[in-house]
Amino acid sequence: MDKIIFRADAGQNIGYGHFIRSLALADMLKNDFDVAFATVNPTEYQITEMAKVCRSINLDRETHLADFLSLLKGNEIVVLDNYFFTTNYQRAIKDKGCILVCVDPLHDKHFVADLIIVQGNVSQSLYSTESYTRFCIGYDWLLLRQPFIEAFEKNIHRKYSSLFHKVTVGFGGTDMYNLTEKTLQVLLNQKCIQTIDIIAGDASQKINHFISSKEIHFHRNISASQIAQLFSSCDLAILPTSTICLEALVCRTKIAAGFYVDNQAEFYQYALKTNLIYGMGNFLHESYFSKLNQLFCATPLTGLSLFSARLSDLKERYISVFKILKL
Repeated sequence: MDKIIFRADAGQNIGYGHFIRSLALADMLKNDFDVAFATVNPTEYQITEMAKVCRSINLDRETHLADFLSLLKGNEIVVLDNYFFTTNYQRAIKDKGCILVCVDPLHDKHFVADLIIVQGNVSQSLYSTESYTRFCIGYDWLLLRQPFIEAFEKNIHRKYSSLFHKVTVGFGGTDMYNLTEKTLQVLLNQKCIQTIDIIAGDASQKINHFISSKEIHFHRNISASQIAQLFSSCDLAILPTSTICLEALVCRTKIAAGFYVDNQAEFYQYALKTNLIYGMGNFLHESYFSKLNQLFCATPLTGLSLFSARLSDLKERYISVFKILKL
């Protein structure tokens, strides 16, 4: 069986998006390939999630670049998911004899990868690549965990409330700017809201206790199935335009979204332009809070477009693409 080694990290500074989406791809491929996942100093949450999919390889933060190269025999497909893998590092992997795949990279360097996977409305012409490089590009190639793919089909005839009684908030696995607590302070003043569900990761900041007449539920390190259920049942989700926003979109959820790092801004502009979200702008600007307040005051709100993608055969298409790489 052909081998695939995934290489992605998670943490306070980079969030959990790289790790989650690469693990989703590993899960799609695990029955057809010998899959392993290499990551730097994984948390207990990461270890638990990887154990559900494949064997894991723990890398040391100080020496991970060299250590990972030393693991490679030359017969593997290597999947890199982060922005710090330079062209020279890609070449070092290729020089080993490996097939190389890069996931959702910024178009800021030359790529020697055999395949580039891009989840978004980005032009292939923006990338500098070798002549042999192939692309899986667009929202038909989302890297999703199975519960979200199932929710996309299940919620096709979803009905929506005209009021936001039930709101879900999720700022990723780290929430380095404590946006959850700041958002919660605004939501507690909205009379129409009855229930607030907070999705938090293992590295998220602790949130102060609030005394409120509203139901507030904190969910830390919950499963993909539980997150999909929250998105499928809430009236509104407040999220950054990152992996978690894509997961909510495929659940056909109404979303108030913004960004707080540069690599979220491009997707934000696309989602705003195509009317997939209520735009909150930059979460780090004071204007975010006034926009959030206005969202609950606007009567009536304009409807949002439904997210469309080809997901029913997503797993089979990825299996086919990776098998072709070995031919």
